[in-house]
Amino acid sequence: MPDHHATIACASYTHARRHPIVLGRIGGWAPPFQLSIAQIVVLGVSFAAMTWTWSAWAPFLPDTVAMVVAAGVPVSAAWALRRVRIEGRSLPRAALGYVVSWSQPAGGTVAGRPYRPGRPRRANSSRMWVTGRCP
Repeated sequence: MPDHHATIACASYTHARRHPIVLGRIGGWAPPFQLSIAQIVVLGVSFAAMTWTWSAWAPFLPDTVAMVVAAGVPVSAAWALRRVRIEGRSLPRAALGYVVSWSQPAGGTVAGRPYRPGRPRRANSSRMWVTGRCP
């Protein structure tokens, strides 16, 4: 006789998919906070941009303020990236979605191939004379 009150074992991974992949340890060293891969990329790129453009903006600021700006802008950009959402997706996923969308054919696909409408054809017709008499 079957047991009607038996439990069903299942797992739901929805919660895990809502959070970005984060880096916990880098070469045996653990940062004091978790960073997503996108945050690390933004941190590195913005720090490199601040370093390369140092001669353009740093002479107009006192040395201490310039150092705070050079460190603060990349950190602020990486921190702001945590909450950026485009159409409910994180920035890297949204960017990947746009790239995939732009790389698709404009007319769509049929059976995995780009849809190409057929060439227009001229309708061949002939004249038919109809008399008003019915047999």
